[in-house]
Amino acid sequence: MIFSSVCLAQNKLNEKGQPYGHWKFDKATYGAISEGDYKIVSLVQYDSAHFEQEEGSTIGHLDVKYKSGKAAIITYNFNTDSASVNDGTWNDYDTATGKLMQTTTYYNGIILGRKEYSTSGDLVKYSYTNYDADSIVYLTYLDHHVFKKEFYPPGNANNKITQYYPAEAMHLSDAEPEFNINFLAKPSAKSVIKITADTDVMITSIAIDSDIELTNRKKQPLSLPLKLKKGETYPITIQCTPKAATYSFYDTIAIITAGTRLKYKIICSEWCAHIDRNNVTTLQYIKLSKSKDKYFFIKGCGSLTNFTITDDDGKVNNYAALGGKVTAVDLNEYAPGLYSVDVTMGDCETEGSGINLRILE
Repeated sequence: MIFSSVCLAQNKLNEKGQPYGHWKFDKATYGAISEGDYKIVSLVQYDSAHFEQEEGSTIGHLDVKYKSGKAAIITYNFNTDSASVNDGTWNDYDTATGKLMQTTTYYNGIILGRKEYSTSGDLVKYSYTNYDADSIVYLTYLDHHVFKKEFYPPGNANNKITQYYPAEAMHLSDAEPEFNINFLAKPSAKSVIKITADTDVMITSIAIDSDIELTNRKKQPLSLPLKLKKGETYPITIQCTPKAATYSFYDTIAIITAGTRLKYKIICSEWCAHIDRNNVTTLQYIKLSKSKDKYFFIKGCGSLTNFTITDDDGKVNNYAALGGKVTAVDLNEYAPGLYSVDVTMGDCETEGSGINLRILE
């Protein structure tokens, strides 16, 4: 990829074939244009732990100790005393639009931080490594505010800590709850989240979708305004009861407090289906209405789930759900009547056959 652009004056190589100075090249395979600087560094400065060379390539991987942590460096034309590495800020642009997609900041090949941008130019993700504390921090942005902060405590790479709205006056224990719902066996699901106030705050309004209901600690409908004192933690219960006709994967709760324009958003993920791995082997009969239900949903399991719908004349329609996703079948594509459904859930080794599906007008 590097040597495809050696004819350009800015893309220079030294006598050892190592890139240096400013480089710009089109990574057509990835739909991006990359631009930044390479630097020749002496490897004597590093306490090298491990080096790997990609087979048949001039690109290598160097693990080094840096400050109180460890770092991985991609090297180009590595030799015993020096290597070419990324340095400074590298920008990646979308080849179709020319818009900035990502910036990565390096110091002598060591990645210090990376920012990702939306198509509108807004910062959506920022990750950086605190090498002094041997800790990696991941920030996710929503509406120009830090929505989520994830990090690993020093020396404990398996214990990820997640904080929502860490820079605001009010924090949420979980702003991304997931609900697993079966329209036939478990049409509703609940999740309890805790709201903690850093200062005295007042919740003045909450916007919710029709599928969502909020209740307080006494299991009563949440009433507003809700005053929270500094240091107070208040639990609320989110109950999700979606309908097949209007189901969408995400529902959003927006909490507004007095004196701020910020909306504390809770993004609810809903995995909803008529058939899933929990009932596929026992289900015998389903009755759905084209006017009331509108759709027939199957949630896959494993890498691939295949299912068929067969009518009385033996006509078979084939469908697939990839990677555990939910697939929707529009009932308007079928005439009222009785159909047979057969499901095979690949990696999960579960299947259901001859499930009777009655479609009503």
